[in-house]
Amino acid sequence: MPQALFLLLVMSCAALLGEGVSGSGDSASTAPAMLPVPPPNCPSNCGKVDIPYPFGIGASECFRAPTFELTCDETTNPPGLYSGDLLVANISMETAEITVYYRGLTSTCNDPDNRTAPPSNVGVRLRSGTAFLISTAGNTFTAVGCGAEARINGNYGTYRTGCMTYCARASESAGDGTPCRGNGCCEASLTADLKEFSVKWVDDFKSPAFNPCQYAFVAKNGWYSFNKSDLTGNMTFSERYKQGTVPIVFDWAIRDGTCTPPSDGSDEAKPVVPSACISKHSSCANARNGPGYFCICDEGYAGNPYTKDGCTNINECDHLISPNSTFRKKSYPCHGGTCQDVEGGYNCKCSFGRTGDGKSDKGCEAIVSLAAIAAIGTISGISLLAVLLLFLHMDRQRRKLRDHFNRNGGQLLKSIKIEIFTKEKLDQITKNYSHIIGRGNFGKVYKGTTSDNVQVAVKRSIAINEDRRKDLFANEITIQSQVSHKNLVQLLGCCLESEVPMLVYEFIPRGSLYDVLHGKDGTGRTHPLPLGARLDIAIYSADGLAYMHSEASHKILHGDVKTGNILLDDEFVPKVSDFGTCRLMSIGKEHTNFVIGDSSYIDPVYMKTGLLTEKSDVYSFGIVLLELITGKMARYCVH
Repeated sequence: MPQALFLLLVMSCAALLGEGVSGSGDSASTAPAMLPVPPPNCPSNCGKVDIPYPFGIGASECFRAPTFELTCDETTNPPGLYSGDLLVANISMETAEITVYYRGLTSTCNDPDNRTAPPSNVGVRLRSGTAFLISTAGNTFTAVGCGAEARINGNYGTYRTGCMTYCARASESAGDGTPCRGNGCCEASLTADLKEFSVKWVDDFKSPAFNPCQYAFVAKNGWYSFNKSDLTGNMTFSERYKQGTVPIVFDWAIRDGTCTPPSDGSDEAKPVVPSACISKHSSCANARNGPGYFCICDEGYAGNPYTKDGCTNINECDHLISPNSTFRKKSYPCHGGTCQDVEGGYNCKCSFGRTGDGKSDKGCEAIVSLAAIAAIGTISGISLLAVLLLFLHMDRQRRKLRDHFNRNGGQLLKSIKIEIFTKEKLDQITKNYSHIIGRGNFGKVYKGTTSDNVQVAVKRSIAINEDRRKDLFANEITIQSQVSHKNLVQLLGCCLESEVPMLVYEFIPRGSLYDVLHGKDGTGRTHPLPLGARLDIAIYSADGLAYMHSEASHKILHGDVKTGNILLDDEFVPKVSDFGTCRLMSIGKEHTNFVIGDSSYIDPVYMKTGLLTEKSDVYSFGIVLLELITGKMARYCVH
């Protein structure tokens, strides 16, 4: 018996449970890394059955591995192709299925005295390491009878299914050719990854007198069609299936590998082709049942993907040469046109005086003047409508940008010396906001480069307080644009064409004091600072805050003083930043509300009262001094 497939057909329950199988097959541990090309003299058929590689008979070079070895019995007429003891009916390359015949009919009958004869039990057991698995989609378990109850035990006791039928009289059974739904016959589907099964009857079976014999089997879908006569008489069913053999479908695959998905996630990228798929214009598909893969020819090609140059171009126009080729005529239509075969496909060019798609069901249609006028009118109307809609959309976008500009105080800001960027310009400067250099409670900060090669920082806020009106925002931008101090980050311009205004600041290259003291993003990579440098940073930072509190045209409260908002240039000169949380104070006003800062730095009085004053900034700066001198992070503790 070949080593490719060992199928044990169990004719009794005791034999099925007691017998074991051992051996080796086509496993991942012994599979060759690359496949040899089968010699050209390998037999390609046995009788009426084709033998495509990786299957083969004869010399070991004619099949991929022992599990694909078949034998040809030439003593019969016609010769029979076998896999082990099973007669092979067909091998499909497209679906990776093999159909074989086995003695799969089991029956239980009552003798004339209504005594139940011992039932016959059948089953299949696949050898370990085989390339085959019992097909889930290609087979169905069926029981025929009235009061029949049969079941399947599979995968060595880990799987069980079955079905039962009922009909008190033969007239109550289903009609001939109808689906098996319990009246006279029933069906059950099979599980995936099924390696063995046995069909059994329940012990307390009793059949009605008009139905002396009942039958069960696992067979290829569509093989059995119910007939009322199968319920009556001892020999009716047996006469229809004299040989007692049943077709069953096995899924086969190369079990020692898988299709590797494309690494870039592209839908157009093809999976990496494993070593078994050696033909050009071939690819692989993961096995539908169990592990492994099988090879398929690409669209527009047919043949054997397991052999060199096995996938060849399909002549889709062959049905024009051979009118009897109905399959290709339906698969590759060309109605009212000229079929032109091309590599990997075909073209259908409409004949003169016709237009349309010859590959479609309607095909190429004759050009009629009224239809043409109607078509041109429709197309023209749609085109005009599309142009109108595009114009309206562009006009709406322009009005939207203009509304944002006016709502954000654009008319007021025109009078001050500050550059007003367009949204399109900022998109170019930031390369569509691709380089984030900071995040905060109020938005994100992006790095950008202007056309004259000046690096800037663009702050894009998440939202604006609804209470802030355009005059207030314009006034705030006006004051910030007039702030000029070496220890404050300079505002260069703004963009008002977005729903939330964006601010453009000078770019400070060395990052924040927090990054220098503790490492960027908590990485621990710090920069050593001598005591003198720390004191200079403290002094210059205090100078910048003092300018905001006392020397600016309007008193400015920062509200979020922390090491993360003190930036350092290349010479470690500090610049206080993040004016997004600042609030302008009118003359004589001592506090403001609704400022959100870092809880590790916020003044406890402000946390209780919600009132921000100069002392709040001083308290926060005191925390910064402690952090600067000790090198330890500021941490807020609830208790």
